[in-house]
Amino acid sequence: MKAAKIVGIVFLITGLLFAILGTIKYIASFMATDERIYATAYIIKIDERKTGDPEFPIEYTTFVEFEADGKNITANLNTHNSGFKIGKQVDVYYFENDLQTVYEVGSNANYIIFASVGLLFAILGATLAFRKNIV
Repeated sequence: MKAAKIVGIVFLITGLLFAILGTIKYIASFMATDERIYATAYIIKIDERKTGDPEFPIEYTTFVEFEADGKNITANLNTHNSGFKIGKQVDVYYFENDLQTVYEVGSNANYIIFASVGLLFAILGATLAFRKNIV
């Protein structure tokens, strides 16, 4: 019984941290919407690096090319997914003061998933930590 309460409290605290951080990152991703510059980019290179981690054995870095102020710019895309192929068109946004990193439009949805999983952990933790013994 005591172990379930401790596990519940750990889940609750961890879940709340995930939910709060995910929510903060999601809200922050909209703070600079006025400064975003949207473009269409094309994937030109995908680097693979072996990490040595059995859970994530390969790390991918995706590079795109897009036009900004009449110049072709090559930049690192902030995300990678299995559907990415060389030559694929990707809708991106970037900031005028940082042309080296671009962001895939819609990639901030990951923060919602992060916060939702955190909320589920918090609910599970609260249930374990504060349930009454029915005997």
